[in-house]
Amino acid sequence: MRKLFPLGVLVFVVMSTFNSLETPFAQQPKTMNSTPIQHIVFILKENHTFDSLFGSFPGANGATTGVVKVNGVDHTIPLKPGQNVPTLFCYTFECTRTSYDNGAMDAFNLAGNKQCGAPNYLCYQYGGQALIPNYWHLAQHYVLNDNGWSSLRGPSFPNHLFFMAAGSGPDIPHSVIDNPKGTWGCDSPSSASVPLYNGTHVFPCFTFSTLADEMQRAHVSWRYYAPQPGQGGYIWNTPNAFADIRNTSLWKTNDVPWEQFATDATTGKLPSFSWLTAPWTASDHNSTNVCDGENWTVNAINAVMKRPDWASTIIVLAWDDAGGFYDHVAPPNVDALGYGLRVPFLIISPYAYAKDNANVNSHISHVQVEFSSVILLAEQVFGLPSLGRRDATAGSILQMLDFSKVHNPALPLQLRTCPQTSVPPEPPDSSIDD
Repeated sequence: MRKLFPLGVLVFVVMSTFNSLETPFAQQPKTMNSTPIQHIVFILKENHTFDSLFGSFPGANGATTGVVKVNGVDHTIPLKPGQNVPTLFCYTFECTRTSYDNGAMDAFNLAGNKQCGAPNYLCYQYGGQALIPNYWHLAQHYVLNDNGWSSLRGPSFPNHLFFMAAGSGPDIPHSVIDNPKGTWGCDSPSSASVPLYNGTHVFPCFTFSTLADEMQRAHVSWRYYAPQPGQGGYIWNTPNAFADIRNTSLWKTNDVPWEQFATDATTGKLPSFSWLTAPWTASDHNSTNVCDGENWTVNAINAVMKRPDWASTIIVLAWDDAGGFYDHVAPPNVDALGYGLRVPFLIISPYAYAKDNANVNSHISHVQVEFSSVILLAEQVFGLPSLGRRDATAGSILQMLDFSKVHNPALPLQLRTCPQTSVPPEPPDSSIDD
C-alpha cells in the first residue's frame, strides 16, 4: 500500500500483556500532589470539525468562509449556517486525504461527497450560537480549545481506538485506518475485517495495550459507559474491540450502559476515569438531531455538576472526526496517520483556565492537543506509565488547568426544546461513514 501522508518520527512500543484483575474498583493510588483531580470524564461525540460547530465563536480561530476547488482553481465561498440535522458526507481515510489536499484544505467538494460536489456545497458549514447555544455557554464559561485534532485522518473506528489506546494499532504499519467492513468488534462474525495501514485486512478484535490495562494494573477505577449490544451506537462501544476486555469478566463489570453514568454521577460513584459515548440518536452524527445530541451531553454534564464530585472532576468533551465537514486549518503531519482534521475540545472543570492565553482570553486555548492528550492526562494525574504511543508526544491538557484557585463555578444548563425531526435508524454496518 502506498503511503498516504509523510511519515514523522514516532516510536511505538510493542504490545503489552494484559493482567486481568477481578476487582475494578480496588484501592486508589495517590494522585499527583499538584492536582486535586480525582475524576476524569472523557465524552466523545460524533462527526464535526471546529468550524462546523464553533466557526463564528468570538476570539477563536474559526471561519465563516471557505475554499472550494473547481476545475483546478480555488474559489472563496461563504460558509452556510450549520444544519441541525446534518447531511451525510464522506469522511473515510481516502476522502479525508482528498479534502486535505496536501494541506491546501480546498477540496472538500471533491472528496466523494455527493451532497457537496456542486453548489451549494453543503459540507461547507459554520457553527454559531443559534445552532448550539448550550455548547456555546459551556465554551464561554470554561475553556474552548481551537487547536485540537482528531488523531487520525479517517472515520470513527480508528479514532475511537485512539480514544482508549493512544493509537489504532501497536505500530503504524499495523494501525487501523478505516471502519470495518461488516460489524465492529470482537463479537463480529468471522467474515468481518478492517483495513490496516500496511494494506492488509484483519478481524476487528485486538490485543494491543490500552489505558484500561494500565489502570487495571495500578488499581485505578474505570468504566466505559456506552450503548450495549442491540442498541443504536453500539459500534462506538470501543472495549468490544479489545479482547482482554470483551472476552473477560471486565466486559460485565466495567463496560456498562450509558444510562448508568448519570446515576453514578449523582450518587457519588463515578470511577477515577470514565469514558462516555452516546446512543445513535443523541450522538451528533450526520443525519441525527444536533439539538437532541446537545441535550444528551448537557444532561450528563449537569449530573456531575450537581454533586460534590464536581469539585474534583475534569470533563473533556470532544468530537471524534470531521464527518466530511469543512475546516480551514491544515492539520500537522505528526506521522503517517495524522493528525486528522481539527475538532472542538471543551475542558469543563472548576479549574479550567487557558494559561497559554490568559492575557487575552482565559476561556480560549491554543494548546495543541488530540485524543491521546486525555490518555496523557490520566497518566499524569494517576501516576501511570506511558503507553509509548501518541501519549508520549501529545500536548498536555494540564496547560488548560490552573489549580491555584477555583476559576469556574458549576453551570448546570436548561435542556432545550428541540425541533421534532425524523432520525433514520443507524445503518447496520460501516456505511454510516462511507
